[in-house]
Amino acid sequence: MDIRERIDTYTPHAIELRRTIHHNPELSGMEYGTTALIRKELEEYRIKVKDSGLETGLIADICGKKPGEGKTIAVRADIDALPIQEKTGEPFASGNEGVSHACGHDLHMAAVLLAARTLKDMENEFSGRVRLLFQPAEEKGNGAKTMLAHGALEDPKPDAMLGVHTWPDTPAGMVGIKPGSSHASSDIIVIKVKGKGGHGAHPYRCVDPIIVSAYLLTQLQTLVSRELPMVESAVLTFGMIRGGTAANVIPDEVELQGTLRCLNAEWRQKILDSIKRVSEDCCRAMRAEAEVSFKEGMPPLVNNVEMIEKLAVSADKVLGPDHVHRLPNASPGSDDFAVYLEQVPGILFRMGTGNDDPATHVGLHNGGNRFDERGIPTAAAVMVQYIMDYLSEN
Repeated sequence: MDIRERIDTYTPHAIELRRTIHHNPELSGMEYGTTALIRKELEEYRIKVKDSGLETGLIADICGKKPGEGKTIAVRADIDALPIQEKTGEPFASGNEGVSHACGHDLHMAAVLLAARTLKDMENEFSGRVRLLFQPAEEKGNGAKTMLAHGALEDPKPDAMLGVHTWPDTPAGMVGIKPGSSHASSDIIVIKVKGKGGHGAHPYRCVDPIIVSAYLLTQLQTLVSRELPMVESAVLTFGMIRGGTAANVIPDEVELQGTLRCLNAEWRQKILDSIKRVSEDCCRAMRAEAEVSFKEGMPPLVNNVEMIEKLAVSADKVLGPDHVHRLPNASPGSDDFAVYLEQVPGILFRMGTGNDDPATHVGLHNGGNRFDERGIPTAAAVMVQYIMDYLSEN
């Protein structure tokens, strides 16, 4: 029985599993039921779960029985849901009010479990090790770091990483690839503009942090257009301004919060440094003070070019020709899979979930987005083929 035949045999269960997970979504750090379900599945596949000490999430290994030392490749599936009300109308829609798998993590879990079940059946055909990482809290951005703290890339350290993410712009039955920069970094910026409050009728007696903040916002946007090379890209967005208590009162302080997205680690740091410089100098010029802090998020996700091209070859083997969608652009979204790639080379490819239904193209993190479940066996087949090809390399 070849890979595709095995995948097809187990696909009905994988889809049933996805629907069960979809109906019972759990927020970041609260994935207790999801973890229990995954553990039960792995045990039924005779895959031993490692004693990692994780509160939610799992680490497990499949060890090949073919003679030879072999390499180790790790595969990640994120398991958390979002605080978004589902509006799809699916019969298996979320039963947890205000929580849903609007990012497709339920499909990731189903695909990796399907691949794991298939690889376990084929353990006599490869040497080496496949490490399964079912990771919590991707949406909060700290799940990968939690996994690392619990030995996800130890004993032994994997030689490579593999991940998958749903992608509405890629048709179901296909996979999407983007060599090099694939997802942007994500950092939170907090700027406290400190002035001198007073009566709105006497602004000359005050230092108005609202006016200073308004001027500062326009100055900060010039960083993208004037300090970043044309061939690079970044997005700087401020989504929150907080300050003031009454229409006729000038406050003492205004707080701005925003996010910076970059595709290049070097320019990410340069823009962060510039944000601090411009904020402090702009506020000083208007007699105010700026207190700037950053909450470091995820680094840029950069796919290993050689590995992503080999995945395309593996996809052609198992899916046939013309099933690889070469994505023209990187995503300005972020994924903490990038944290693993700072430790080992790896790739994140896309699971096509779009079809003729406009609801499949609404976009991720939207409660109305539907996912074509054909993406599950497609992604699983590519994972298995790529892993088998990778572990067979000298």
